[in-house]
Amino acid sequence: MYVGRIVAIGRTGDRSFAGYRVSSRSFPNRKSTVRGRSVTITPKDPLDLAKNPYITYDCIRVVGDTAVVANGTQADTIAEKIGDGMKPLEAIAQTLLTYGYERDELDTPRLAGAVRGAEGWLGIASIGEIRAKQFHLEDGDSFMVATYEKTDFEAVALAGDDAASIAKAAFKLPFERPVCSAAAYQGDLGFDLAAYTPV
Repeated sequence: MYVGRIVAIGRTGDRSFAGYRVSSRSFPNRKSTVRGRSVTITPKDPLDLAKNPYITYDCIRVVGDTAVVANGTQADTIAEKIGDGMKPLEAIAQTLLTYGYERDELDTPRLAGAVRGAEGWLGIASIGEIRAKQFHLEDGDSFMVATYEKTDFEAVALAGDDAASIAKAAFKLPFERPVCSAAAYQGDLGFDLAAYTPV
């Protein structure tokens, strides 16, 4: 099954995490890179940006005690709103309402998520629908939403003991055409970040 981009939130080892995976048929030549308090998705060939401006963005942003995850530039806006004091659910809902779905040839839904402590949030904006939901995360819980097929908020088997293992587990989820992945994992001094792109 091809589900496109995946946003996930969860709690494992009594620590919360946010995970992300790029699955792509049109632009599989991409990588994820940790840059400061963000993880960025970029094309390996910069000329691909002329074909589609949506293929590069921060997929994870850390702001204070919150990790934000998304499949586009909405991650930056959500993080800024949270940094200004807005509650994560409101930041996700307002941003998705403002941006809506991506105006590309597939009308790709915009996805977003966040985790803070034992609370998590997921959101999706597609044609004719915008949804956002808060989750109380128990140890062992993980939930996902994807751009295609898996557009409801549903449980997923995703876990690890650090950011790197969660990023790799996200890459290995049993859906078609994985490209790269990323994760933020709640550590003792804030969120640790990891990116995974196979060689």
